[in-house]
Amino acid sequence: MKRFSIQSFGLIFFVFFSGCSDNRIALEECVQGANNFAECVSKRAAQQEARAAKIKAKTLELSDDAVSYLYELSLIRGHLWVGHQLALNGYQEHAIMHAKHPEDEIYSSLVEVFDARGVNGFSEELRRFSEAVEAGRKGRVRVQYQELVEAVNQSYINITPSTEELLNLINRLLRQAATEYAVGIIDGKVDNVHEYQDARGFTEIALRWTRSQLEKPSLKESERTVTSLLKEKLEDVLIIWPELVPSGDVPFDASRLFGLAADVEIMILSL
Repeated sequence: MKRFSIQSFGLIFFVFFSGCSDNRIALEECVQGANNFAECVSKRAAQQEARAAKIKAKTLELSDDAVSYLYELSLIRGHLWVGHQLALNGYQEHAIMHAKHPEDEIYSSLVEVFDARGVNGFSEELRRFSEAVEAGRKGRVRVQYQELVEAVNQSYINITPSTEELLNLINRLLRQAATEYAVGIIDGKVDNVHEYQDARGFTEIALRWTRSQLEKPSLKESERTVTSLLKEKLEDVLIIWPELVPSGDVPFDASRLFGLAADVEIMILSL
């Protein structure tokens, strides 16, 4: 039987008890390679510290940078919009995936940011919406979606992005949408419908931000012209999603989204 030092035991304790199932899996992997057990556990601990530092850095960025903060919230809004549409159209399995995605992958990273910004989160509204989608109750889905959207909106109610900030936000959303679409549609075939749907949701939110900006009476004429042009381009690009759940080939690719993102960059320079 191998003997380990107290220091090694401390490292084992750290990895096993300091987090989620990933840490327990890491511990099992280290046990299987017991010849370098202490070195393996030490390496895993260092990786854990690096991950914590990365999360802290992102929290600081989102606490200080309005565009980055709005971008993360817009990703959540995009997933929720798609989930809502899919649920209302009877695609429950697809809807469940999108309803759960924000909580599983995005929301947890925003909790400390909400505290830093002095706003309430929307975890309860997110949970209720997800439960309504899973239950397949369309009437309840509609109600919970509206309540969730209102709660998300409250999380940035004190932020009024300038036209330049808005265009930077939309540029990021379009580039993310293009990346997702490129994964979803390959050579006209649906390779990953979830990513294809993500791209639609992010583009929808970009369009909604644009329409909202046009409602501001304080916009300069040059800003209104640029924003109106962007609105038209966003409406036109929706053609590349003939259906939320394609029944056949999709004769488009991500180039239109990448091209539109490039157009937005030119618009920013024109302001």
